[in-house]
Formats: sequence, C-alpha cells, structure tokens
Amino acid sequence: MKTKGYIHHFITAFVLMCATAVAAKGFILPEHTGLLLTDTGIIPAMYVEPMAFALPLALGVSALLAFFGITTLLPVVVSFGLYIALSGLALYQGLHFDCGCYMPGSIQSDVYSTLEPQFLIKSLILMVSAALYYYNNTAPHQPVAPSV
Repeated sequence: MKTKGYIHHFITAFVLMCATAVAAKGFILPEHTGLLLTDTGIIPAMYVEPMAFALPLALGVSALLAFFGITTLLPVVVSFGLYIALSGLALYQGLHFDCGCYMPGSIQSDVYSTLEPQFLIKSLILMVSAALYYYNNTAPHQPVAPSV
C-alpha cells in the first residue's frame, strides 16, 4: 500500500493490525458473534454459524488485500461497519444490561459485559480507517523509501 509518510504508514499499519485482531478473535471465538447474531434476530438461526465464520473471514481477507496493496481500505471500512452495526443493534436492543440472570463465566456474561467498550473501540477504529480511506483518495502519494 502506498503511504505518504511515516505517520501515515504507522496509522495504516495500526488499522490493519486492529482488523486482523478482530478477525482473529472472530475465528477463535465464533460463538460470541453467533450469540449476537442469534439474540439480535438479524438473520435466521440456520444461517448463524456460516455468518459467524464469514464476518471475520471477510475482515481478514480485506485486511490482507489492503496490506498487499491489491485493494483500498474500503473493504476494511465496510467489514468494520458490519461489526459496528451488529454491536450497535445489540446495544440498541438493550442486551448489554445485566439482569443478574447470566452466570459468571457464561458466554452471555462474557459477551454482554464487554459489548459497550468493544462498540466504542471498534467505532473509533472505524472512524480512523474511514478518515484514512478518505485521505488516501484525496492526497497525492509518495512511496516511503529511504533515499540512498
């Protein structure tokens, strides 16, 4: 990916590392995404497992393609947007309130106790990646290479 300077290169690397971290969490713990998909009712129950695998796969593939310069950051922004929409819908429905009915250590307790901070962090990363995408498309670029 073409970057304009070292700070631009650092921010781009940070966004792509955050995208791969979210994708890795989605591959390691697909039941968290599946629980959000099931409890929000956004898709039918029979499609929950494939979608719980497809969301981190799309984010990971888009981050790799952006890293190698094959595509822009737009697929990363869209994939983060899907994660934000899922978390935002769960927050809107009030799933993050603890009624005392979830046992400590259960999947529901793990997912819903950290839903609001995850939403804020992912939305911050989404704003940074969208600003970076806008900056990449408006500014003239120079490759970062040391002059010899």
